[in-house]
Amino acid sequence: MELQNLKVQTREAQGKGGARRTRRAGEIPAVIYGEDKAPLTVRIEGRAFERITHGAMGEHALVQLDVADNPGMSGPALLKSVQHHPVRSHVIHADFLRIRLDERLHTQVPLVITGRAKGVVDGGILDQQLHEVEVECLALDVPEHIEVNVADLGIGESLHVSQITAPANVTIMTDADRTVIAVQAPRVAEAPAGEEEGKEPEVAGR
Repeated sequence: MELQNLKVQTREAQGKGGARRTRRAGEIPAVIYGEDKAPLTVRIEGRAFERITHGAMGEHALVQLDVADNPGMSGPALLKSVQHHPVRSHVIHADFLRIRLDERLHTQVPLVITGRAKGVVDGGILDQQLHEVEVECLALDVPEHIEVNVADLGIGESLHVSQITAPANVTIMTDADRTVIAVQAPRVAEAPAGEEEGKEPEVAGR
C-alpha cells in the first residue's frame, strides 16, 4: 500500500499547558518516537489528521511524516495510538512510531465480512466477535483490509482466525483459535411464567 503524506510542525510548548494551547488552535499534539532517535513533539493540523484516520486503515494508518521545520526528522511512521477525550470523544493526542520500509512490522488490519451466511437466510443471527487482526509484514505490504467470506456458515457454526486467508507476504499473528464470526440460532420468546405449552392458563374464578 502507498504511504499517506502527513505534514507536521515541531511543537515548542511542552507539558499540559502547551498541549491545551495546541488544541485550542485546532491542532493535535503528538509525539514521534523509535528507531533510536530522540522523541520529537509535534503538532498536526486537525483536519489533516482526520483525513488520515478516516481512511481505510483508520487509527492504524501508515504515513510519510513531513516535518516541515525539521526535514531531518521526516520519514515513514505507523500511527501507534490515538487518545480521545473521555467525554467528548474528540482526539486529544497521538503517538507515531518510526518504521523502516525494509523491516517487517506488526499492526492491526480491519476485517471486512463478505457474502450472506446461509444460516442468516434460515433465520439465524450473525455475531461478529472480531473486527481486526494483528499482522506482520513490510509496511508497503500492509493490506487496507482482509476479506472474510461467510456464505457457507450455517446456524450454530463459526469461523475462526485459522480459516482466514492472508494476502501474499502477510502473516496473521492473532491467535488462530479465536472466533471471528458465528451464526447464532434465532431467539425464541419465552412463554409467560406459569404457562406451559399446550396448557390453557387458569382464569380467576373458574
